[in-house]
Amino acid sequence: MKPIVKPIDSDTILIPTDFTLVADTAINHAVYLAGIFKRKLTLLHVIESGLFGNDKKEEEKLNDVTQKLQKASEEIEAKTGIACSYTTTIGNIYDGIGKVADDINASFVVMGTHGVKGMQHLLGSKALKVITNANRPFVVVQNKPVSENGYKNIVLPIDFSKETKQKVFWAKELALKFNSNFYILAEHESDEFAANAVRNNLAYAEHYLKDASSSIKIEHAGKGKDFEKETLNYALKVNADLIIIMTNQSMDLKEYIVGAYERNIIANEAQIPVMTLNPVNTMLSKKGHMYNFGNF
Repeated sequence: MKPIVKPIDSDTILIPTDFTLVADTAINHAVYLAGIFKRKLTLLHVIESGLFGNDKKEEEKLNDVTQKLQKASEEIEAKTGIACSYTTTIGNIYDGIGKVADDINASFVVMGTHGVKGMQHLLGSKALKVITNANRPFVVVQNKPVSENGYKNIVLPIDFSKETKQKVFWAKELALKFNSNFYILAEHESDEFAANAVRNNLAYAEHYLKDASSSIKIEHAGKGKDFEKETLNYALKVNADLIIIMTNQSMDLKEYIVGAYERNIIANEAQIPVMTLNPVNTMLSKKGHMYNFGNF
């Protein structure tokens, strides 16, 4: 049984949907971003394989989902004037979302989650592969709609890793559209080598962002403090509209993982949207962009 697809244009923002309220919030964010960055939209529903027992039930499910996607797509286009395609895929959400994002060369993915409980269901230890299996940025939201000012106040946690610099690229791309204020939180490191790496990363971020932002404020996490809690407290303090984080690369350097820090930031109780990025091997692509996913 082949999925039913409304023709998809390139330079699109992918929105996985399960037709819940948090999926509607994801659409809210994606519509806003599409308007700012002049992108199209693509709705996606993943139909899990092996649940229906026979082809007839699977076909009925496929038809039902397609009707819902078509209706949602038409409503988005009528309300916003933004072109909205839709597609389905049969499989599992862990691999399906990333595969479709690659197939259509989505600029990035905007996805809703149901907080801590939803992390266990939609974004649990296995389902977090949704993020790490897709070679493009994710914006993960809960029930909080996009701010009137967009992503004006952005929190950038900075640690000693060389990969942390990569989030600065996307921060600048957003700042050029939102004239963002950057609130950089530096992790405390007792080790001299790690502390020096943090200082170098801070200097890089400040230099790279200075021409694109309204302001840059740097704060240092306290010695012995939990960096996750410090990050979330800082985000609340500055009324953050977005937090940008990196996933971690596993020891074998072949895949990316989302640890406790990233999970808890994504599922934060304040429902602040979070952009997640998988590290890339080189800082710049052949086209001069760190991420060659639609040329923002």
